[in-house]
Amino acid sequence: MITILLATYNGEEYLREQLESIKTQTYTDWKIIAADDGSRDKTVEILKEFESEFPDRIEYMENIPPTGSAKKNFAKLMSEASESEYIMCCDQDDIWKGYKLEESMKKMKELEKRYGKAVPLLIHGDVEVVDEKEDVISDSMFKLSGIPPVATISELMVQNNVTGCTMLMNQALLRKVIKSLDREEVIMHDYIVALYAKVFGYTDVIELPLLSYRQHVDNSVGAKNSKSIGYLLKRFSDGKNNYKKAMSESRRQIKMFAEVYKEEFVLNEKSEEYKLLCEYSELGDRNHLSRVLFYIKNKAWKKGFIRKIMQIFWG
Repeated sequence: MITILLATYNGEEYLREQLESIKTQTYTDWKIIAADDGSRDKTVEILKEFESEFPDRIEYMENIPPTGSAKKNFAKLMSEASESEYIMCCDQDDIWKGYKLEESMKKMKELEKRYGKAVPLLIHGDVEVVDEKEDVISDSMFKLSGIPPVATISELMVQNNVTGCTMLMNQALLRKVIKSLDREEVIMHDYIVALYAKVFGYTDVIELPLLSYRQHVDNSVGAKNSKSIGYLLKRFSDGKNNYKKAMSESRRQIKMFAEVYKEEFVLNEKSEEYKLLCEYSELGDRNHLSRVLFYIKNKAWKKGFIRKIMQIFWG
């Protein structure tokens, strides 16, 4: 069974449509665990309506006090689901394609056949980006953002390529990432999941849009158009301080990851990977030339020409 983790906060405008898209999945062995983070609209009422219609399909809780962020809400949900066989994260405002669960499980079974169930496994995929009226902005976030479906460890250190609402994890992966998800250094829950799966397990990707990702002003993250002149000009106008801050946060996250899982690097004979992550985490203490040489040597580049330029100057 797939346990769908639904994080909600003031989601009444879109939540019913998302729940409807889950109800009509071609793969039917699923249940929902929802956590509301202090909504002041009708979100909880909508969850209760769904529960009354499908009492065996959903359980929900209200976070008291609220966690204050999607990252922390998902961390709490993932802790609640530690006994689940398969786990998916779900945003309140997307619309899932009817084949999302079926295609994801098909890929998961392929990985299990190859590597076994005891190994941390992650499936993720592409999304179709739509606006508030559901008009299609792009049929592929991978293409829109310029971020690749597959990334090396070096690339993943500096830029996450996994969209959390497309992830399907097995229990072996979830149980490993739980102990780090509530750390302040974590940038986003999906980033830690992607890192752990890449370093210690296996990842596969579905290059199909698994859902319609709604782009609007309230998105926690949002899709970025790497070819948009407006977006690029904004990045430059935001200035090097913001970019340097983002790179610093990335290094802090990697340092935490290396510290939390140090024993597992040893047990899994991942000394080269551990050394790579540690070197990256310490780049803030090195001069500019040393940082650039590190990126060149390890091919640790963000994707996209402009992103690389900013990384050379400000990274």
